[in-house]
Amino acid sequence: MQDNTKRGERVLFWMKVIIVLFFVLRFLPVLLFGLLTLAEGNFVQSIMKSTAGFWYLFGICIVISMVFSGFVLLGAFFAFCVRYLSWLYRAISNLRLLTTTSFSPMGAVLLTCIPYFGYFLNYFIFRDMVKSQEKYMEQHGILKKRFPKKILNAWFIASLVLLILVFEEPNPHGFMTIFYMTLGFDGNNAITFLEKTLIVIISILYIMSFSAYVKQERELFRVHTEELFNKHVDEVIREREIERVAKMIRESQGLEPTQTNQEK
Repeated sequence: MQDNTKRGERVLFWMKVIIVLFFVLRFLPVLLFGLLTLAEGNFVQSIMKSTAGFWYLFGICIVISMVFSGFVLLGAFFAFCVRYLSWLYRAISNLRLLTTTSFSPMGAVLLTCIPYFGYFLNYFIFRDMVKSQEKYMEQHGILKKRFPKKILNAWFIASLVLLILVFEEPNPHGFMTIFYMTLGFDGNNAITFLEKTLIVIISILYIMSFSAYVKQERELFRVHTEELFNKHVDEVIREREIERVAKMIRESQGLEPTQTNQEK
């Protein structure tokens, strides 16, 4: 069994980096535009004198921000995926040394990599990992706190709601339209607001679920390492005891010089 906690901590780090970048890069066009307006130069000042020039400069800031944001988020997401798949493979491999799981390490990685469906399949993979790990820890009396399964289920439900909002086709008699009209919301603005809110909620819920699992994983590895160490110590003590008894038998049978004869 290998220590997988470092991989889990790196995955958590990249999760948090992506969330921070998501918020920071949304305000990047405004920040960049503000810096350009404060810049001293005849070219910038001449553009800012007209309304068309104002919007032209602001459009350039948006384009630059989108290109920069795309590369930054793509790099962070790629780093996250590599770390996560590495962690997932090792996590299931460790569990299979102690108990049984429904998914093999490579099978879980391949299923997670399936476009779109892999995101939701990961829920069933993660839930199976939680069940196997918690069952083993409970059987061996090392389970201190149960995994918050409600948070994981809430993440799955919120993801399904987000999927419905993203792929919902406009329908004047649809359920969502009637819901918006009842509350007096504008449909497009309400959908955009809900999507952004759900993205934040989903990210937070998954980080909480992942953190709880990594915490239990760290405890399981610690206990398993201590058991291996104690087992090794017991084997060494038993071997020395066997050697001592064997030596006493040989001495009693005259097969080995006694300590007194050796001294003489």
